[in-house]
Amino acid sequence: MQLYHHPCSLNSQKVRLALEEKGVDYTSFHVNPILGKNMDSSFFRMNTSAKLPVFKNGSHIIFDTIETILYVLYLSFTIEICIAKTTRIVFMVLGNGFLKRIKGVLYYSDSSFFCKIFVSRTCVLIGHISEYDTHPESRYIERIAVVSVGNDSFSNQEVIEWMQKIQQWNPKYFTLLHIPDKHRLYVSKFIRKVVIARMAESPDLASAYHSKLREAYETEEKLKNADLVKRSTESLVQLLDEVETKLNDTTYIVGDEFTMADATFVPVLARLVLLGLEDEYISCRPNIADYWGLVQQRPTYKKVIGKYFNGWRKKKTLINTWCSLHIRNLLKRY
Repeated sequence: MQLYHHPCSLNSQKVRLALEEKGVDYTSFHVNPILGKNMDSSFFRMNTSAKLPVFKNGSHIIFDTIETILYVLYLSFTIEICIAKTTRIVFMVLGNGFLKRIKGVLYYSDSSFFCKIFVSRTCVLIGHISEYDTHPESRYIERIAVVSVGNDSFSNQEVIEWMQKIQQWNPKYFTLLHIPDKHRLYVSKFIRKVVIARMAESPDLASAYHSKLREAYETEEKLKNADLVKRSTESLVQLLDEVETKLNDTTYIVGDEFTMADATFVPVLARLVLLGLEDEYISCRPNIADYWGLVQQRPTYKKVIGKYFNGWRKKKTLINTWCSLHIRNLLKRY
């Protein structure tokens, strides 16, 4: 499994927190969007939206953040299969979507029996065996049931609803609004030059690159729209107020255990701190302030976010990117 991401990407942080919380083994590839690395043809052919993160497992590629997190959940459960009323076998889901027997005995001549399962978009287990099974005995399978899913239940609709609610807030314009104009315009101009250079290198992708170029110009125009920026801020405030109210009764967003709803929300708070808005949006909400202090102690937070944005590391992360940007621009190496 491979994850194409960057520490500065809010959605990348959400997916990485999910992967780390569930202990999923994956290969990490940094793609720096500030330097236009997401416009390189090798990445762009895989994902013409050029958005991060991109999760790849074999031929299966996921671009959507929530779908990726749900897929991570699907990798972390075990199931029980009942055969002919008397035989029960427990399987663990593997990264390739197949099952590995971890408990029980199969009375088949082929001891490496595998069967494949399917998971819906809402991560509800569908109890049937795939048409790829080679064993005729599979027709005797009577029931497939979830045995374990860790801290998150696939039937816990509240977790999924909170994930979707948090994901509805688009941080793009809010973030750009709080970046000084001279820096934002400098990066925007550089990215446009990168797109033009890549368009010349890969003429077969010219149409897709042209769409990204047009999108860059449209973004600058939208930032002049005071109503759009106001709506983005109001949406954020509404989300924070809802979480503040929810935390009156729980330690985390959904209950007293860290769930994928928290993995989706924590990067939002990290973005506010990175922009220097902690006092305005976090400290003034006592429940969220306590929650923020709690989640920062988690090893997964320290590995995914704290490693890059705590103390001197924050300056190191930003300075390295800024220096690379200036050097490439000076040498016209787009």
